Amino acid sequence: MALDQARNVGPACPRNWYLLAQARELERGAILTRSLGAIEVVLFRGRDNGRVVAFAAHCAHAGCHLQHGKVVGDALRCALHHRVIRADGKFVAKDGGVLASSPQTCFPVAERFGCIFVFAGASATFELPVPEIGAAGLIATRSLPAQSFPLTWSTLISNGMDIDHLQAVHDRAMREPPTLRQIDAHRLRLDYCAAVTGRHLSDHVMKWIANDEIRTSITCIGGSMMLVESRVGRRRTFVLLSMCPDAQAGSTVRAVVGVAGAPDRLGTQIAVRLAAWLFHAFLQKDVGILQQMDWHEPEVELTQGDGLTRRLCDFFRSLPDFDAAPAHLESKHLESTPAELPQSRAPSLMVAAGGRGG
Repeated sequence: MALDQARNVGPACPRNWYLLAQARELERGAILTRSLGAIEVVLFRGRDNGRVVAFAAHCAHAGCHLQHGKVVGDALRCALHHRVIRADGKFVAKDGGVLASSPQTCFPVAERFGCIFVFAGASATFELPVPEIGAAGLIATRSLPAQSFPLTWSTLISNGMDIDHLQAVHDRAMREPPTLRQIDAHRLRLDYCAAVTGRHLSDHVMKWIANDEIRTSITCIGGSMMLVESRVGRRRTFVLLSMCPDAQAGSTVRAVVGVAGAPDRLGTQIAVRLAAWLFHAFLQKDVGILQQMDWHEPEVELTQGDGLTRRLCDFFRSLPDFDAAPAHLESKHLESTPAELPQSRAPSLMVAAGGRGG
């Protein structure tokens, strides 16, 4: 496999959900600007209904940046000509009628887990994932600090699902052979059971809580999102990590941690703070290692991790790219379905990761 091909592991910005802000960052009437791949997105919260709206950052009329606008009711008024843009992207006249002009490009928004998610596309092709504990009952959540890296989303996801790296750097030992399976066109899931072997304070705490057995599933969603669900002792937790690409081929990682339980109970509040600390300590082990990384897909499968990583990269290459064209043009692209995995490797996606050549 040529090296340039080994680095070509998926679209620059997959058509996916992205965690762009914490809900508390956007009060009623407030405006935020975020990067979504090569374009900027403006988020605002309506003054009346409190709903969040996401627009392409530059006004479709004359190109003014909408961060300079003003929220009027549940709409946004552009600063340049004071034209009002409704939440559906349509421009309205002073008499309330709809102007005959191209609409402002809008993006789907979901507000969950105390966070604001935006879908990179004119319409969401799949639902924002819900962790198993979120579907089963009440949960408490806590966001982790955002971190930026000069690395692609595929590098970061590959690092997060690398079994060899998990054992070497994060001090985990496999109790059972991990398995990898494709759930659907948007999701690839890795399951494993591990013991803690590290000597850091966080390792000792995790080992005590987990009784030295952690059952974990890591689901790669849409390529650039990773849902980690764990059973640690009697506690079930999750962390949802979003790798949001920027225009310089880097990524901003935002994450939210959740635990099962009523959010207003003291025990649950303590549990979610502890879970956030443990996840943060776990992720911090990677910060130095990721600096100056020039990652590429393994050319040959020497270990179980190499085999899983190559299958993960096949999944990345099957994903559709985000097209930032206006809504009336982008809808044409949404009619096509994501490509299937290459036939050469698709049958082997469900594997016990014993690897080749160990």
